[in-house]
Amino acid sequence: MKKFLIYTAGILGLIVVVVALNFEKIMTKYVSYVMEKNIETQITYQYDDEKITKLKNEINMEPFRNELEKMDNAKFEKIEKLVANANIKDIQEMYDTKKLTCEELVTYYLKRIEKYDINKLNSIIELNPDAIKIAREKDSGDKTGKLYGMPITLKGNIGTADKMHTTAGAYALKDSILDKDSFVAQKLREEGAIILGKTNLSEWANYMSDNSSNGYSALGGQTHNAYGKYDVGGSSSGSASSVASGFSVASIGTETAGSMVYPSSQNSVVGIKPSIGVVSRDRIIPIVEAQDTAGIVARNVEDSALILESISGYDKNDIETKEGEKYKENYSKNIEENSINGVKVAVIKPSSPRKEENEILDRVVKELENMGAVVTKTAFSKEVTDIDMSKALEVGFKYDINKYLKIAKVQGINNLNDIVEFNKKDLDNRAPYGQELLEKSLEDKTTIEEYEKLINNNREKAGKEIDDVLKNADVILSLSNQISQVYAPAGYPALTVPAGYKSTGEPIGVTFVGSKFQEGKLIKIANVYEDNTKHRKEPNLK
Repeated sequence: MKKFLIYTAGILGLIVVVVALNFEKIMTKYVSYVMEKNIETQITYQYDDEKITKLKNEINMEPFRNELEKMDNAKFEKIEKLVANANIKDIQEMYDTKKLTCEELVTYYLKRIEKYDINKLNSIIELNPDAIKIAREKDSGDKTGKLYGMPITLKGNIGTADKMHTTAGAYALKDSILDKDSFVAQKLREEGAIILGKTNLSEWANYMSDNSSNGYSALGGQTHNAYGKYDVGGSSSGSASSVASGFSVASIGTETAGSMVYPSSQNSVVGIKPSIGVVSRDRIIPIVEAQDTAGIVARNVEDSALILESISGYDKNDIETKEGEKYKENYSKNIEENSINGVKVAVIKPSSPRKEENEILDRVVKELENMGAVVTKTAFSKEVTDIDMSKALEVGFKYDINKYLKIAKVQGINNLNDIVEFNKKDLDNRAPYGQELLEKSLEDKTTIEEYEKLINNNREKAGKEIDDVLKNADVILSLSNQISQVYAPAGYPALTVPAGYKSTGEPIGVTFVGSKFQEGKLIKIANVYEDNTKHRKEPNLK
């Protein structure tokens, strides 16, 4: 018996040692398994059990009916060939040489939306009824501005003072029209862009329920991935899906933590999330202003850089842009760089990789090395887990949404409590996935002083993690939004660019992260990677 007990104890001891030595691998596999299950749940929500309520907006095509009927299939296909692989400068050259007019391009995009989006991809939440009128004015007027004649959409939480509403997809804000344009919308108009419409999003920019569907809102319904039955990503779901599908030249999205980078990666488009302070947050419906920023979703790095250049700058309504203005640069100049020889890239492998992601990252590393980059593997310190982003969002949402609602002046909706009570009157339609995040934020008792301390601690810790890695590198490399929990609270920039497709056809992007105000460096590296790999393929909508 004694020998048996000794033997058993020895076996158990050996098991403990083996488990201890393999604990990290076991946990990684477990977390990856949970990730895959979460994605499976998302796909079920988005496709198999899609929620369709009576509150969904119907896209009104009647203001454009005459022009749409005048554009026959031959004309449509001719324009399709002209603009399929064209960037902003190419299209502006077509305008100059009379190969194309602004009205024709706007009508073409509207026809694509009617053909491929309505009751299908569902990426657009509202169209600008004056879009064709504005395009005609561009054709007969002064042809100036970096974005002259470019039809661009805005995420549904970005404010405009026109005939469109600013709702964040929420039925409570369905009638909200602002007193003036957001700074972003104003800058786009000043640079000659045509605001074509607004895109659908995860309601309240994905801050409503832990059990919600990416790309779903009460007003917009469910947005789908342009490439097939894959997670569309969120919260800038409509911006990414619509740009991938060729419904506009580009879209302005927003990000708090991965909200542009993830859907851009999932829909094989470029997404730039700038540093806090580069782009004004004025009249954008917030989650938490300390992490929120507008950014760009486009089909190539060059267009992204030009649009970032156009919408950045000082705004008296956003104090953070005072610092950002000091670092503003001609971002599109970085496109002229055609080499990353000697550039030091620090790779952070995903802590919970999905299927094929480690192999894809290894392939990206080889691609960069073939371009002359010096690639090393690294990791953040264990202190990275001290960053409390969830608490920051929970506390900040209440303060910042209440501040926004004072500007928006929506009848009967003056604060977060009004939103929660409004939804309770018809939860099945107004909040079919629940609203526990809104309720948690409402109930939170954290003081504004405690909140500011939390934000500053998060920003300091996250910034230090990135800057420590960048002491020995020029840029950090990861996949999709894998390190958004670090760059987002730091307020640092990230840029994702298509890196190909999994064996299932699901898109994936590679993401470059830099220190604060290093957008130019990220644009240079991403552009060289894009030029040398050309991974992006158009989705087959037909």
